[in-house]
Amino acid sequence: MEFILSTESVLKIKADILVLGIFKGQKYSGVIKSVNDTLKGALKDLSEEEDFEGDLGKSLMLSSTLGKIASKRVLLVGLGEKAEFTQNTLRKVGILVIKKIKNISSSAVFSSEVSSSPGDVLAVSEGVLLGSYEFNKYKTNNTSENKIEKIIFSSNKIKAATFTQEIEFARLIADSTNLARDLVNEPPMYLTPSKLAEVASQVAKDGGLKCEIFDYAEIEKRGMNGLMAVSSGSEEPPRFIHLTYEPAKKTRKTIAVVGKGITFDSGGLCLKPPDSMRTMKMDMGGSAVVLGVMKAIAVLKPQVRVHGLIASCENMTGGKAYKPDDVINAYNGKTIEVINTDAEGRVVLSDALSYAVELKVDEIVDLATLTGACMVGLGSYTAGVMGNDQKLIDKIRNASDSVGEKTWQLPMDDELRAEIKSSVADIKNAGSKMGGAITAAMFLENFVGDVPWAHIDIAGPAFMEKESLWNPIGGTGFGVRTIIKYLSGK
Repeated sequence: MEFILSTESVLKIKADILVLGIFKGQKYSGVIKSVNDTLKGALKDLSEEEDFEGDLGKSLMLSSTLGKIASKRVLLVGLGEKAEFTQNTLRKVGILVIKKIKNISSSAVFSSEVSSSPGDVLAVSEGVLLGSYEFNKYKTNNTSENKIEKIIFSSNKIKAATFTQEIEFARLIADSTNLARDLVNEPPMYLTPSKLAEVASQVAKDGGLKCEIFDYAEIEKRGMNGLMAVSSGSEEPPRFIHLTYEPAKKTRKTIAVVGKGITFDSGGLCLKPPDSMRTMKMDMGGSAVVLGVMKAIAVLKPQVRVHGLIASCENMTGGKAYKPDDVINAYNGKTIEVINTDAEGRVVLSDALSYAVELKVDEIVDLATLTGACMVGLGSYTAGVMGNDQKLIDKIRNASDSVGEKTWQLPMDDELRAEIKSSVADIKNAGSKMGGAITAAMFLENFVGDVPWAHIDIAGPAFMEKESLWNPIGGTGFGVRTIIKYLSGK
């Protein structure tokens, strides 16, 4: 897809579709008035006929301009309430527009009303690229439905060099997010822990990152017994992945981004029911975020050292599978009583978090499709954020707000800590159903020491079972853009 900057009037730019944005209740003025007047009021007449008021997520297509302007059709897109307008609005506009027109057009021009600044161009183009995502590699007819070849921005306020920079950044963000989406969408028979390690190795090679892959023998040698235990029921061997980005200049700050990498979760001996098992290829969503982030960081080159850590295995039901009542001696020496083998994500993360502490990092952020409880509490579109450091939590939440990924902080209520106390070990891997997302985070807190740490439970927004207005079906790549913003400030 080609992106072009034009200083011509939108009335004169040739394209299949002209995209105009309008706020709710806005009177026709500027570019919209000019287009409507040239079309002899056709746009306004159609709006009134269809009761189109400019709500965000709504659009209206004028099917023919009868040659009165250079574009063949006009798409009027609602921007919602002006008081609530942000660049996230424009990102959504980009997604909406591409979904509306990708099957019917090869080119579109965005008017200056939605491309008046470099930030506007970035938001819209990012939305267009994210909205263009398809995962069809396993279909016999896998020809893309997207016919769009050219996106034109009409603006005389943006320099060409700045425009190019914004488009390049949008492509990087979209490519990194779409890598995470692809990984989540891969069938588990293909995306095994070993294959995930190969992808990580390629990301490192492409970006000039350091890459270490621990195989079964190395994991066992190092005493990563949580990862060993969870993987014990599977024929597929576990992998521990460590990518490192080292900035060109010396830096005092080091951050670890940790991802849960369960490439398939049957629940283990505490077997999931079929309906709950069906989408469990997505249980490596945290690891997909880590790889998407490291892909981007290698290009953006922030002045901070970044360790990307992934603990990856399958959770299966073989004869050697770990069992309820087992006690695991974790990597940092703490003992874990197994209550539920389907609470495996926190067990493998215990090793990864303890390993991160050994790297003497200044901050740790982990991402995991960890609990159904978080989905019950916050729904399918919002991630839960918890941790031991409010400043870090605020950084994460500010970053997520900036890029339009919804997060909400859950309270680490001390009264709930009794839920994970064990009578036979230091802690147990599951408590009651009440406050399950919080007690899972409290379990993880045992493995971060005094390091500032934030936990992001992405169980809800990492995967969509049906397409929504702003999200594709399947993997969403949720978290990639938030963590890139947090690490780079961009």
